[in-house]
Amino acid sequence: MIENYAKLEPRFQKAYDMLFKSFGLNEFKFKDAEKILEDYANKKEVLSELEKAGLLKVRPLEEDKRVKIYKLNPIEEKIKKPTKDQLIKILKAGADLIRTRVDYRVLLVLLFYKAVSDKYFAIYKKYKSEGYPDEEAYLYANYDLITLYDEKDGKLYTWQEVIRAGSYSDFINALYKLVELEGNEEKLKNFNNLIDKTGLATLFNTENVHIIEKLLNLFGSFDFSNVSYDILGDAYEWILYYFAPDKAKEGEVYTPLEVSRLLAKIIDPSEEDIILDPACGSGSMLIEQYLYVKNKIDEPFIQLYGQEANDITAVLAELNFILHGIKDYEIYIGDSLINPKFPKAKKVVANPPWNQDGYDEDTLKRNPNHKEIFEFGYTNKQSADWAWVQLINYFAEEKAGIVLDSGALFRGGKEQNIRKGFLIKDIIEAVVLLPEKIFYNTQAPGILLILNKNKPKEREGKVLFINASQEYIQHPEIKKLNKLSDENIEKIAQAYREYKTIEGFSRAVDLKKIEENDYNLNVSLYVAPIEEEEQIDLENEFKELENLHQEYEEKYKLVKGYIEEINKLGV
Repeated sequence: MIENYAKLEPRFQKAYDMLFKSFGLNEFKFKDAEKILEDYANKKEVLSELEKAGLLKVRPLEEDKRVKIYKLNPIEEKIKKPTKDQLIKILKAGADLIRTRVDYRVLLVLLFYKAVSDKYFAIYKKYKSEGYPDEEAYLYANYDLITLYDEKDGKLYTWQEVIRAGSYSDFINALYKLVELEGNEEKLKNFNNLIDKTGLATLFNTENVHIIEKLLNLFGSFDFSNVSYDILGDAYEWILYYFAPDKAKEGEVYTPLEVSRLLAKIIDPSEEDIILDPACGSGSMLIEQYLYVKNKIDEPFIQLYGQEANDITAVLAELNFILHGIKDYEIYIGDSLINPKFPKAKKVVANPPWNQDGYDEDTLKRNPNHKEIFEFGYTNKQSADWAWVQLINYFAEEKAGIVLDSGALFRGGKEQNIRKGFLIKDIIEAVVLLPEKIFYNTQAPGILLILNKNKPKEREGKVLFINASQEYIQHPEIKKLNKLSDENIEKIAQAYREYKTIEGFSRAVDLKKIEENDYNLNVSLYVAPIEEEEQIDLENEFKELENLHQEYEEKYKLVKGYIEEINKLGV
């Protein structure tokens, strides 16, 4: 096909490119092409030449044979289904275009809109091929994905349809319209706020036309309809990861994916579990739990619940779930410590804000169920770590995994009393010390605190300590950071599963021993890494010592000679 394209006159090549930019591989009518080819005097000639070159298919409209329907044939070099690497290149190019101009989350909005539009159109075509008329096919696609067809106005709000209109204001208006469409009220809560706060609307003004055109071309020249949800989800996560170092300076927290994957291996979710994250951020930790089960079962029936204090971050979580192909989820907005809106869950995972201040007894008592939730006591105003642990414990019916600052393991006062309560009730199953420099917003090592209300008999009265401080590799892209490799993750998870002592790495400790240490859970108190002994070659060492001794003797004689000469001269 590329040979046919190369043989065309430049003006027809340009026409193909213009049509391709607007319609991709979607069908269009002559009146649609007229708008795009307005600079061409003879538009029918253009379409005829493209058809002769085999670059354009033409068919009559079923309802009216006099009306022609056109569709471009793809040129292989103009790749339509991006690989993961190609998708990352698109996002990197987009990041370079918007850097310092608007919020990085603009890329998330564009990726989301283009991907769901392509997948929506693919679903529509599937129903059309089964004999459904247009409107029914659109309505079924609304149900299967998200609503992009307005039944009331008979109008389609996909990326492709909006681009055809040729107005940037139409593009922004379409994004705002998505929330109003029936069926999107819950799926796209606060989506409009995300558009406003990212600055996407202000980007679409005349002075930024060149940037907008490049961004729309980047995303518009690829077809995401057959790109797997896993790849789209990875791309979405890549954007969050790519900007994490910069956003960490502003206080945003991003849990590295490898930490979430380690936690999934330890929590070991199963089909039909209900899983909660009361500090869900962009939803990554919940998604890793889902993917862990999906690797075993194609379509797991897992219900995911999350709550996030930041309304914009909550929207990102919702888009993240949609791009991962996850349907059974609910994201609430609000302060989980004061107003938890979620139900109890079989398993809970979370990376709550570390050392969050402002949650003393008076504040926590604003929670309607504070007596039941904070049964072991209230935290001080300086750190809410153990308030989060108690909240998570209350809502976890079986098991929980929490990422915390290591200081939560040994600080005294009120926190010590709360730890004592957990240990006496024998709820703490394991503590994992992570390596330093794996989080973007701090160089301090974090820890995993594993709670289990149904400990196996052989684990009762014990806590497993895993010192994984040496389990890391150099981060491949950020020099100042470390990273957990797949081998590191598996080694830690295996130690947890086996729950046994491995010299210098893990140790199951009786509660009595922990009591003797005043309920201090500092991992290094119970497990210290084995220091590698330096191998000394005595023969080489002796030779070096001899050489040094010889040098000393020579210098001694030289200096002594100088002094004797000076004395003779009587200086």
